[in-house]
Amino acid sequence: MSPRAVLALIAVVLAAAVTGCGGSSGSGTVGSGNEAFTVPSNVHGLYGELGAILEQLPYRAWYSQCVITEVKKTLGPKEAEELEELPEEERERKAVEVISGAGPACEARHHLPVIDVHASTKELSLLRAGYVTSFVALAEAGGADRDQASCVESQIEHLPEKKVIAIGNGTKQVRKGILLSIFKPCTSDN
Repeated sequence: MSPRAVLALIAVVLAAAVTGCGGSSGSGTVGSGNEAFTVPSNVHGLYGELGAILEQLPYRAWYSQCVITEVKKTLGPKEAEELEELPEEERERKAVEVISGAGPACEARHHLPVIDVHASTKELSLLRAGYVTSFVALAEAGGADRDQASCVESQIEHLPEKKVIAIGNGTKQVRKGILLSIFKPCTSDN
């Protein structure tokens, strides 16, 4: 899995798909504490929920639109409706598959920064929360124990905003350096 801004997007869309945001009474909220996404009650379906979530993240407009376009290419309206009818686990797997392909495709095609460097603290907090979810899952998939996973979470939570932005906008080398600074202190052979 590539350590790109799309990791946050995957975590967020998974949460939206699993909790069924956009219900009929008020707004749906995904997340906890200050790191919560709100999907208005009048927003329904994968495309609408994805758009509502992307608007709350610090992605540049071109990137958000490109991701939605890529998702629509992969999942037409009928397939998007069918996705909503699938059991949670299968819906989650398919959402990850579709969205994890959309972000990198957009990045490769445009070669532009995806994160707005003038993002608000709230937008960056939401992005950071997505990184926490994604990187902890990545650590656990790599065999990290509970203490190591907690360490990764702590490292990301204390990462300066400039580095949070650089995970999405930096070169491969910059991202590699940031990821090493997150994961290395948490390894048992340190």
